[in-house]
Amino acid sequence: MIFKPFCSTDIRFTDKEGLKQGLLKLTTRNILLIMSKSSAQRWDLVSFIDSLKDKCKASSTVFIWIETISANPTQLDIKHALAKIKDSQIDVIIAVGGGSAIDLAKGISAFHDKKKNALYTSENLTNEIKSKGYKDKDKFIDIIAVPTTAGTGSEVTQWATIWDEERSAKFSIDDPRLQPKQAVIVPELTATLPAKMTLATGLDAMSQAIESYWSKHTTPIVQELAIRSTELIIRYLRKAVEEPQDIKVREKLCRASVLAGLSFAQTRTTACHSISYPLTMLYDVPHGLAASITLDAVANKNRGSFPNDLELFSLFDGFGGIKAFINEVCKGAIDMRLSSFGIREKDIDRITDNAFTGGRMDNNPVDLSKEDVKEILLSVL
Repeated sequence: MIFKPFCSTDIRFTDKEGLKQGLLKLTTRNILLIMSKSSAQRWDLVSFIDSLKDKCKASSTVFIWIETISANPTQLDIKHALAKIKDSQIDVIIAVGGGSAIDLAKGISAFHDKKKNALYTSENLTNEIKSKGYKDKDKFIDIIAVPTTAGTGSEVTQWATIWDEERSAKFSIDDPRLQPKQAVIVPELTATLPAKMTLATGLDAMSQAIESYWSKHTTPIVQELAIRSTELIIRYLRKAVEEPQDIKVREKLCRASVLAGLSFAQTRTTACHSISYPLTMLYDVPHGLAASITLDAVANKNRGSFPNDLELFSLFDGFGGIKAFINEVCKGAIDMRLSSFGIREKDIDRITDNAFTGGRMDNNPVDLSKEDVKEILLSVL
């Protein structure tokens, strides 16, 4: 029997100064930095980036900075990044930001080719993604992921979500070589997140943890990681909204995010994420909110159909259930109903038709029909 390594990513917790020192100690390499310029200014990292750039210049190596990052990266974003790189050799990508920055890094890693970078079109990138042509590459670019939200888990997974620029599909780039070589967790970088983003990313992590707990591919170890992640989010998510500058609270949520990422890296997600994709793609519902808004309704469908279900549900007994917890934690910030995002009853059939993603919906412990999904969506309208 061949066993899959649990996690090959080197995970390090540090502070902002530790991040700077660690990156400056990188051996001389050609560097691609992915970080929005506004974020660099907000975190007071502009002078550090200049130092990194000067180090590369002194050693005659490449330094390229991608300063603009879309909220949900598309084929066009990958195309523009590769066109900027042109025929430059890149040895390492440093991605500082949310899941979108890390997903863009993975897209670049998968398709970077000095001979082809300037020639890519959205159409041939789409074809390469669909056919998984990137798997024929001999080598991917190493990624150092520095997540600035506590929720996506992309810093420890081998896949990236790429959203179709025409809003007709959600693509996944998936290869073990895309798992970042290093994840540097800096809780203080999450302290500037506004309340809604703190909630969206925290609830995304909770969805990942819970879905990995009940996935068809769950294991006892996954369930232990997932249960601890969920406990931390229940205890600290609202505190992070009320005390955003409390670094100890932020560090606890970062731990929860990493644990959730490790969990669903083993199992992948299930029905909640599958239903979330058209909510985000077609109606711009932020991903973490789209994934968690159906969590309670899907949980009710799954109850009794996965191991140790009572242990999971008991975490929410003090609130009256998962839905009641989500409403409580979002109180005063987000109304967790589809109608608050502009979705109407007439939209439900369209969402339902696009809610069945292979590898996600069929990973749910209970097989859901279109009528089931429609009922779930109407319950949160």
